Amino acid sequence: MEFQQQLEEARELTEARLRTFFSGGGLEEAMRYSLLAGGKRIRPILTMKFCEAAGGTLEEALDFGCGVEMLHTYSLIHDDLPCMDNDDLRRGMPTNHKKFGECVAILAGDALQAAAFQTVLSVKGKWRHGGKAAVVMAAKILAEAAGETGMCGGQYWDTAGDGQPRTAEDLTDINNKKTGALLRAACMMGICASMG
Repeated sequence: MEFQQQLEEARELTEARLRTFFSGGGLEEAMRYSLLAGGKRIRPILTMKFCEAAGGTLEEALDFGCGVEMLHTYSLIHDDLPCMDNDDLRRGMPTNHKKFGECVAILAGDALQAAAFQTVLSVKGKWRHGGKAAVVMAAKILAEAAGETGMCGGQYWDTAGDGQPRTAEDLTDINNKKTGALLRAACMMGICASMG
């Protein structure tokens, strides 16, 4: 199978699985709005392809990848808020806070973060090699990537110096945390899924 076909297969699996989450109204509607707003789905694709490279299947890593995507989506909702980037559009659509209001947007982001960990910790599998410890390890990897030494730390440094000149080293450090941490976590979680 050619590279583009492989990416599309993994992306379609991700889209289909993400559509099964948050079918209710109210807060779930706001969560679903941003989660299904499109995007390349590179993080879940990385999770699935790293699992496959380590001897597993795309399906074994699907929910780990969906958890990573939920966490990524929460970060985008919060990044768009007036207190951060104050964006009106995301992927050509009104941002979550423009559509649902700031309070709902904050709660939708918070709920997506919690759902990310619930999804990862609820993964079922044969766990023939790593046992249930592989699920715990994946959740730990995701938590470290999201926290103060990862994505949130990078966002902090990005906002702390707004309007100030940055060195190339500063920007690399911010991007390494803000974006790189979650990309690395997606790959490492794919390896964990291959233990299933």
